[in-house]
Amino acid sequence: MAELKGVTGKIARVDLTTKTVSVVEPPEEVYRKFLGGSALGVYFLFKEGVVEPDVHPFSPENMLQFMIGPVTGVGPNARSITITKSGYNFISIATSGGRAASELKFAGWDGIQIVGKADKPVYLAIVDDNIEIRDASKLWGMDTQKAEVELLKAVLSPLEYRESILIEAELTPEWAALRPPKRRGIGAKRLAAAWVIGPGGENQVWYANVITEGARAHGRYGPGAVMGSKNLKGIVIRGTKGHRLADKAKFLEIAGQIQASEAKDYFWRSYGTAGIGARSANIEDAFPIRNWQWGAWADPENVRALEGAWMDIASFVKQVACPGCTLHCMYLTQVTSKDPLMDGTITDMPDWEAMGMVGGNLGYLELPEATPSDPFKGDHWDLAEFLAKNQYTTFLHDYYGLDYIEGGCLLALLMELRQRDLITPEDLDGIDLKWGDVHAVDAILKKIVAREGIGDVLANGTWEAAKYFSEKKGKPEIMNYAMTGHRYAQPAHDVRSPADKNALEYVTVSRPCEHTGGGGAAFKQGDWAAAIAGQNAKAAVDSLVYCLFAMGHWAGKTVDLLKAATGWTDFTEEDLGKVGARQYALCRLFDIHTQQIKDPKKEWDSLFPRRWFKDPLPTGAYKDAVAYEGDPSKLFDEALPAYWKERGWTEDKGIPTAETLKELGIDDIAEPIAAQHR
Repeated sequence: MAELKGVTGKIARVDLTTKTVSVVEPPEEVYRKFLGGSALGVYFLFKEGVVEPDVHPFSPENMLQFMIGPVTGVGPNARSITITKSGYNFISIATSGGRAASELKFAGWDGIQIVGKADKPVYLAIVDDNIEIRDASKLWGMDTQKAEVELLKAVLSPLEYRESILIEAELTPEWAALRPPKRRGIGAKRLAAAWVIGPGGENQVWYANVITEGARAHGRYGPGAVMGSKNLKGIVIRGTKGHRLADKAKFLEIAGQIQASEAKDYFWRSYGTAGIGARSANIEDAFPIRNWQWGAWADPENVRALEGAWMDIASFVKQVACPGCTLHCMYLTQVTSKDPLMDGTITDMPDWEAMGMVGGNLGYLELPEATPSDPFKGDHWDLAEFLAKNQYTTFLHDYYGLDYIEGGCLLALLMELRQRDLITPEDLDGIDLKWGDVHAVDAILKKIVAREGIGDVLANGTWEAAKYFSEKKGKPEIMNYAMTGHRYAQPAHDVRSPADKNALEYVTVSRPCEHTGGGGAAFKQGDWAAAIAGQNAKAAVDSLVYCLFAMGHWAGKTVDLLKAATGWTDFTEEDLGKVGARQYALCRLFDIHTQQIKDPKKEWDSLFPRRWFKDPLPTGAYKDAVAYEGDPSKLFDEALPAYWKERGWTEDKGIPTAETLKELGIDDIAEPIAAQHR
């Protein structure tokens, strides 16, 4: 086989049961069809039989994959992506920034696939071709930050072991006497990267994530729980091989153009997604407030606590960027609060989803006894405390290794049930979980992470918690307050506001209720063909693998960069779109088949909040707005079948037709399953 470029042609398959490492070498035609990342990962879930319903998410037979793409490495905006069967028994695809993605390519791998289960806690140490399964017993129980620091020490390079670069001969006698060289080496430089889980993943909290660099996460759908089920604490990587490219000069030229474009992006370079808050509340009427009972505060002053400029003044420490990225949208901060629980905590700014889901959604931006409909009567010190609560709760989720989108949705559900007297403190082991109470949040999270008492129920997420309380209390209306789509949390974007999202986008995206699925503008315009093209383009981004936030800066350059990386001179924009279409078809079949769904529209597609249609926005620019004029049938019986038809799927069940699968070139792995469900 000819030497591949862009990709390495190798994926490491680690079996923790047998303690063996093998090499999977996909043929070039598979790379051309799926590229890498998400699409290639989903392909392997079918190829290896993980799609079958008898493979339990927490069984040794499930496969957890960390994948990258052909432009990951020296390309800008590198990300990694996890693909597995979620503990919720649907597809799990989660992206993350950070340096680990590039290190994996530099080590000579296009991905890591983990199967089996270790008989005791372990971690993987990867240095180029050498992959070792090492004892992690001393790391088990550590938070994500401490565990990552420990793992980075495990693969030090010769450079990091050498004596101090400062010697006495280079100093004046006075300086040498005052501060003699200690010959401790140069310390832990940026020569390795790691992915780790926290106690949440160890105890298989269903929405546990995988963390790198303290606050970057493969956040959604619970890859950390699958990792914990395999007794795998982390993966640490150091690569020295570089990134083999077909046309290095051309690749670097295009990468430079992308970076130059990013350097002019004032919005992202100023505050990242922290610049969204005021717009979401005051213009879009789409800020998650108290479990989506509101989309805006009556007084615009409340949201100032989560404006980028305010957070910058109140808590900014430094900006941090992923490799090759000039957007640098992560901001390290130090919490300032009069409350010793929170004061001094180091966390990130936070990003928009955290601002929404564990900020406004938990009632953190109102004074005691006030509601979002009341005028703000506080001062800047109150705003600082609002921010501190949000930042501290973000920190707790990262520290324990939990998805704060699902976590915020769960906490807000419990708070609203308490507000409506549908549950009592006794139902939560004595914790009175009320709006804005960060100490109660701290207490309940400890129980969830440890699966202690009621925490053992709550650890299975929002939907399962609502089911539990509705059955325990004999009050089925409790399910109406679970703000989930396809049984997973609705992110911080509302579908009642016509300025934010069209509900069909959430219903059709390839992973449950994803907020970054693509095609948003076209969905709002009712142009299903353009919406599908946008979804396919985003799925291709996740297969290349690079950052969504840079997508506009890559426009018109993506295919040329891929050609320069791989040497596939005949690769076209149409080919790129087909990669996304393949992923969408396979993800649809995965969710239906692994759950053995007979009537998809009833059992799966319509599992979305009643609030969308029945609870109009009470304040803000779009007061009284609801989704689809308050008529679910317009969404599920009219728009959804039209979307399916446009995709080449059956109009009654949304199953890809045999012709569509053949046209996409995936009939060999998909048609036997699709035929069972048409």
